Amino acid sequence: MDLTSPFESLFPTVDSSVLRVLLSSKKPRTGREVAREANRSQRATKLVLDRLVDHGLVFREELGRSQVYTLNRNHLAAEPLTQLARLRLALFDHLRAAVGTWRLQPGHVSVFGSAARGDGGLQSDVDIFLVRPHAVEEDDEGWREQVGALADAVFSWTGNHAGIAEVSDEDLDRLRREQPAILESLRADAVHIAGDPIRELLRGV
Repeated sequence: MDLTSPFESLFPTVDSSVLRVLLSSKKPRTGREVAREANRSQRATKLVLDRLVDHGLVFREELGRSQVYTLNRNHLAAEPLTQLARLRLALFDHLRAAVGTWRLQPGHVSVFGSAARGDGGLQSDVDIFLVRPHAVEEDDEGWREQVGALADAVFSWTGNHAGIAEVSDEDLDRLRREQPAILESLRADAVHIAGDPIRELLRGV
């Protein structure tokens, strides 16, 4: 799944592009504005807007010499459309719920990279930074089962593979010395899932 634009990747039509703009808008938009932000022609956008007005999903009003459009958020279809548009955030919620059930709790879990930034593509991995607690060995059977189940769940939820970067508490000292590229991404983009906050974790790293 393209986590950047799940709505349009699942339904690659002008309708999806127009609805994405209206879902993210907090004020009325002219047809020209909708077309520009949707990156679609004004003619195609106008046809979609008129059809959505006919279905009651969009309100059309006269504002001076222009017509402006807003999403009818009370429409029965508005909520499922909103949920579809926010699938990337739903992924983070699913990850938090899954990790919260672990018997061996991690020191830290966060999503980083394109999934965190929201600029990936259809084939992008869901990159997860995972800190194994001090008392747990790398080959601990229970720990490996948890991590493997999480990777399987990510693929089941999204169709994207999980790219898990796992370190131990002790490895943080090595990160401090070597300053690998992953640290820059974590500092800039990490979305917190569980455990200590990333800034606290990387303090002095």
